[in-house]
Amino acid sequence: MSKQIMFWEKQQTTGSEYLELSCGNQTIQVESTVLFMEDGVPHRVTYKILLDTNWVVKHIYIMNHNLGKTLSLSSNEDGSWFDDNGDEIHVLRGAVDIDISCTPFTNSLPINRLAWIPDEPKLFEMVYVSAHDLTFKKVKQMYTLINDEETRTFHYRSGTFESPVIVDKDGFVLEYPELFIRRF
Repeated sequence: MSKQIMFWEKQQTTGSEYLELSCGNQTIQVESTVLFMEDGVPHRVTYKILLDTNWVVKHIYIMNHNLGKTLSLSSNEDGSWFDDNGDEIHVLRGAVDIDISCTPFTNSLPINRLAWIPDEPKLFEMVYVSAHDLTFKKVKQMYTLINDEETRTFHYRSGTFESPVIVDKDGFVLEYPELFIRRF
């Protein structure tokens, strides 16, 4: 099993993320700790994601330590999502990827899951998870590969928010301007 470590720094507020990614024969496992300040209050969020080798989410577990609250969701390959009791969450049907609000890592999921052609936008249905209160909803997000050199730049759009996202050759975020920058 190979292991990779990444470390991001938040840009607009004080904060950082330490992430370990382990690739096995049949799964990719992610474990991360995110620390940040918001409104003068320190926060700690930890999460674990289990992916198959095609970058499809199988399970996600998030804990907001300030609230003492957890969220656990499972998914299958057809875009169905389930809670801890195995009950389907119908409002999430069709979403394949997740987007956790406090991390740039989840941008890597659709980027690594698909082949990309420059200037060809791709629309995704995502499970958006707010790290602040662990609420979730299905949202639409669009990625467009702008350049495909040593680093790749994507144009990201969700609702009225737009930003470039710069990733390394492995699809991991190097810079999400004004939000995150990778330091390791």
